[in-house]
Amino acid sequence: MPITALPTDVAIFLLRLAMLALLYLFLFSVFLAVRRELRQQAADNTVQGRLVLLDAGTTNLPPGHVLPLQRVTTIGRSPRCTLVLNDTFVSATHAILTWRDGQWWLRDAGSTNGTWLNHEPLPPGEVVVQYGDVIGIGKVRLKLAS
Repeated sequence: MPITALPTDVAIFLLRLAMLALLYLFLFSVFLAVRRELRQQAADNTVQGRLVLLDAGTTNLPPGHVLPLQRVTTIGRSPRCTLVLNDTFVSATHAILTWRDGQWWLRDAGSTNGTWLNHEPLPPGEVVVQYGDVIGIGKVRLKLAS
C-alpha cells in the first residue's frame, strides 16, 4: 500500500493549526511567568513590623497604642510624615524607618534633639533595628514589634 501525500490544502491547514497552538502555548507561558513575578513582588512588599508606644511624651496617644509601619515610614511632627507625633521635642521630620532586605533600618533625618536606639544616641547613617529595640524620638519611646 503506497503512502499518499496529503493534499496541499490539508497540509497548509495543519501547519496553520500547529502555529496557532504554538502561539497559544507561548502566550500561556508568558502569562504564568508574569503571574509568578507579581506574586513574588506582592510577597516581597509585605512589611513585618509595627511600633508599640511605650512612653507617649506630650502626645495625646495612650501607652500601648500600636502604630502600623509602611515600607518607608517617616516619623515626625509634620502632617506629611507617615507617623505624626505631636511632641514638642520631635522635629518636623525626625527619623526614617525603612524595610529593606528583610530587616528594618533606622536613620535620623537631621533632627534637632537626635534619635535614640536602646537608650543610646543613634550613630550617623543607617542602623539595623531588631524586634524588641526601643526607639527614642523626643520624649516618645517606641518599641519595634513583629
